[in-house]
Amino acid sequence: MAGKVKILVVDDVFIEPLKRLPTNKFTVSVKKGISNEDILKLRADVLAIRSTRKLNKDFLEKFYGSMIATFTKGLDHIDTEFAKRRGIVIINSSEGNSQSAAEHTLMLMLAASKNLILSDRIVRKDKFKKLDYNRTELFGKTVGIIGYGSIGKRVGMLCKAFSMDVIANDIDKNVASKNKNVTFKSVNYLLRNSDFVTLHIPLDGNFNFLSKEKLSLLKEDCILVNTSRGEVIDENHLIKMLKTHKIRSAALDVFRGEPEINPLLFRHDNIILSNHVAGKTKESKRRISEDITLKILTHFK
Repeated sequence: MAGKVKILVVDDVFIEPLKRLPTNKFTVSVKKGISNEDILKLRADVLAIRSTRKLNKDFLEKFYGSMIATFTKGLDHIDTEFAKRRGIVIINSSEGNSQSAAEHTLMLMLAASKNLILSDRIVRKDKFKKLDYNRTELFGKTVGIIGYGSIGKRVGMLCKAFSMDVIANDIDKNVASKNKNVTFKSVNYLLRNSDFVTLHIPLDGNFNFLSKEKLSLLKEDCILVNTSRGEVIDENHLIKMLKTHKIRSAALDVFRGEPEINPLLFRHDNIILSNHVAGKTKESKRRISEDITLKILTHFK
């Protein structure tokens, strides 16, 4: 490529690693928060974004650059098929937020099993001696991990530290052969036999993965955790199950249509909600940025 590679940062990402790119070959411009329409008025070779920015076919058709760097693991906010047809390279960070997301998953499992939110409310309402609410241990329980990639695998390791029995499911048969220390089962078996079920799958190809039929397989004392994407669960049916106590509780970091959340979720005490932050820590932001920066440098060598 003749001249310097122009990198345009339009979202809130950790930019220190980008600033360390050789200045004789790269320039970095930061215009956080500008609209997609304004991006198209600028000439940049690399566009740096986060998952809150949606890039559809109309945008990609007019985009000047040759690369989009998304400082995320997921790619469902970009029309990747059309980008590929246009010859636009998409880079992401498949590992950068894995530890943060795994820790958040364990936090949700612990908070739900210990009924932490209710306990907090009891203390705040000066009802310190109220103890008649359900609390259980992770020790000896079975956790079913759906999607045993970089995050799911870390969740499994953390669960084993709590002496939990770990079973998993992954569509990639090679994953099972590479993880002999974990028992892989069918989805239906996992759903029927797990005390905790946690999801770590991409949205692509998994819309409504936990359908009404699959949700009905869960044990009544099961705790369901989702830190992947809201659309992989039939949210309306899950709400019905929470209302009728067909499931003990749910802990959700992601939702359909977020940032707008179904208000029916707020009506139930047997659910814990967090605002899509599982993979968002200061450590993961740095890791992701370092990973993306290295990929940019390698691509334009």
